[in-house]
Amino acid sequence: MSALRLLPELEDSLRQIPGIRAASVVTGPDSHPTEVHVLASPGKPAKQVVRDVQSVAMAQFDLDIDRRIVSVVQLGEADAALTVVPPVEPPADQPGEQPDEDAGDGSADPYAEAGEPDDADQDERAVRPALRAIDLRTAGGEAVVTVGLAQGDDAFTGTATGPGLPVHRPRIVAQATVAAVAELLGMPVEVESAQLLEIGLRKVAVTVLSVSVPRLGEQVLCGSALVRGDEHDAIARSVLAALNRRLTG
Repeated sequence: MSALRLLPELEDSLRQIPGIRAASVVTGPDSHPTEVHVLASPGKPAKQVVRDVQSVAMAQFDLDIDRRIVSVVQLGEADAALTVVPPVEPPADQPGEQPDEDAGDGSADPYAEAGEPDDADQDERAVRPALRAIDLRTAGGEAVVTVGLAQGDDAFTGTATGPGLPVHRPRIVAQATVAAVAELLGMPVEVESAQLLEIGLRKVAVTVLSVSVPRLGEQVLCGSALVRGDEHDAIARSVLAALNRRLTG
């Protein structure tokens, strides 16, 4: 069953928000949004983009949109790759906590735990897993996807099964990729959404994941990857993009 898009007027209104270049709203049969995907220019904080989306939806259409269904992709004019900013609010600072004066450019990861090393330290400590193979087989109306990853000298494999129709395959590929990284993550991950979006002249794979993080609870992550010929490859890479911080932490 294909995703429903029953709110073209809302999509048009979202595109009028300064800084938003494209918008796609997925709805349920009741026309209520279940997913909102936004392509925005860099410069405005992702949390502010999400608030703008919520404000327009409420003011013009009387729709109360949960911030957790809004994913923001920020793409610079000259950038060759997408930068995905997860819309989830970071945990509140503890009383008396002071900012780190050695934080470099001042940017902060909303999912970083206390005492977590910065990106440079993480790159020295761990190698991000690389996609090695994707195998798709269909039989009897069922699709079986196997994803192979490698991290250094270690190999990891994940398999997922689902309906054989092409519309279901992005989600099955995402689930197989999650299964492949399960041993590395050590925490439960669910695929909330995995789909291919037409953004301008490009096709982009976007995946939204729900991760159960110890002491923090549920965290929602979003990753994207440009389609470079193979759509299944892009879906798998979008999962890894969403989980990179967790995989190298």
